[in-house]
Amino acid sequence: MSMRKSRPPSDSDDSSGPRAPPPPGPRRGRREDDDYPSPRKRKRHSRNRGYSMPREKSSKVDLLLCVFHSGTSHNWRTAPLSFDRRRTDDRDLWEDIRRTYRDDLQKPWRRILLFKRLKEIAPIEYTRNGVPVRKGKDQKNFPDHHTYMHAYHHPDKILPDHEWVDWFVQFRATDPTKTYGLEFIEGLWAEKLAIVAILITVAIIVVSIVWCIRGGQLQTVFTVMGFVLTGAAAEVALAALYYQVTLPG
Repeated sequence: MSMRKSRPPSDSDDSSGPRAPPPPGPRRGRREDDDYPSPRKRKRHSRNRGYSMPREKSSKVDLLLCVFHSGTSHNWRTAPLSFDRRRTDDRDLWEDIRRTYRDDLQKPWRRILLFKRLKEIAPIEYTRNGVPVRKGKDQKNFPDHHTYMHAYHHPDKILPDHEWVDWFVQFRATDPTKTYGLEFIEGLWAEKLAIVAILITVAIIVVSIVWCIRGGQLQTVFTVMGFVLTGAAAEVALAALYYQVTLPG
């Protein structure tokens, strides 16, 4: 009876575990100086590698800020804003947004003379015809409007992170063919209107008292100042009604 010599099991018979890589064999046809290629070879290799590497995308992000003149008209004003997503943090970004709105959209003279103030900030996208459309009302991944307002009024309290920067980059990357930005929604500044009405009333009362002290007839003073006070009150009421009807906020 012939005995068959047993042989150790090969790697192909064991399918339960991972296969071990084969041991490194002798390298044939390779010179010792191949491990250290000449400068000419390195230069040619790096030149070919440069063409095969993908080009780096631009880090510039463009937004278009917008504000409507009134709620019933189709007139709005826009101002562009650009920032570098690599060099700009959240604090710098909102300082630029605040500066652009106050200087280019709101204008200093409108801020002083008119009874308007910022009520809300909303993300928008522009149609192919350039019409701004609000976004994010029914989407959970969009920040709340209180978050926008806090960042606008208190940019110095924002940490120098990149949460807002990354969010605007993702928002802009939704459809690169479209234009995205922010809409600044203005409303009636009731407190300023009330202060103006109180100042007008106080001024009329002071003028009436001075007129009476300087010898004016009391009946004449009260009659004239009554007409003035009625006219001022009517103008304030009309201004409040106008802003309440026309402004979207």
